[in-house]
Amino acid sequence: MTAGPTLALLRDDPQGWDADLTDDGVLHLQFANPPVNAIKTAMFRQLQAAVTSIRDDETVRAVVLTGEHPKVFSAGIDFKELVEGDEGVYGTAGDRRIFVRHALEAWYQAPVPTVVGVKGAAFGAGAVLPCLADLVVGGPGTVFTAAEIDRGIVGGSRFFARLVGEPLMRKMMLLGLSVDGEELHRVGALAEYVEDDAINATALELGHRLAEKHPLVMRMMKQAHTEVEYLPVMEGYAVEQKWSVIVPPEVRESLVPKKKG
Repeated sequence: MTAGPTLALLRDDPQGWDADLTDDGVLHLQFANPPVNAIKTAMFRQLQAAVTSIRDDETVRAVVLTGEHPKVFSAGIDFKELVEGDEGVYGTAGDRRIFVRHALEAWYQAPVPTVVGVKGAAFGAGAVLPCLADLVVGGPGTVFTAAEIDRGIVGGSRFFARLVGEPLMRKMMLLGLSVDGEELHRVGALAEYVEDDAINATALELGHRLAEKHPLVMRMMKQAHTEVEYLPVMEGYAVEQKWSVIVPPEVRESLVPKKKG
């Protein structure tokens, strides 16, 4: 498959990411900011740019995010940037928090399905990325930590609640506790629970399975899911019906051919 603008963007100016595009359209993103894959503001901005680019890039059918570090998926927001102070007053053009929020919003609203394989520990924003993904793969060594309360930071509850549910989220956030892979699996947060050394391969396998689906229908379904997530049940169903109606008839017929005779 010919690489599209999204892969070119990430390769020309990686900013702490490593990227590759498989023949079937899986964009494989990997953290590339050693030693512990802390997420710099520039990385957030580049992630936003890449995900936004996918909207007009038909070469990408799914995104898989992994990390190669054996024990740390991501240490979260780069602590060096935090201790150096914010670039601007809250809510102004130079406010680092705006860049982070916009990047997370773009990731959550990605036009194609997203899969995250979490090998090792994920702290703060490093755990938020899987919380906002469509599918998460983990194992016995996977650990999510929300230690914001012990760092004087408020935020992240809605992200964690989306993955683990309200009660466990409050336990994590208010006590600053960690949740391991076994607990994440028990509460149904993981699409797949595998051995740690199989996490990345399993995440990529899911990406390939997603890429096999009809690309137009998949993009429409992904947008519908984002729209209806927090709507009342029947109101959400009405939105999904709207999307079903606008699926081109030729696409539906290619998937379910009409019987002759």
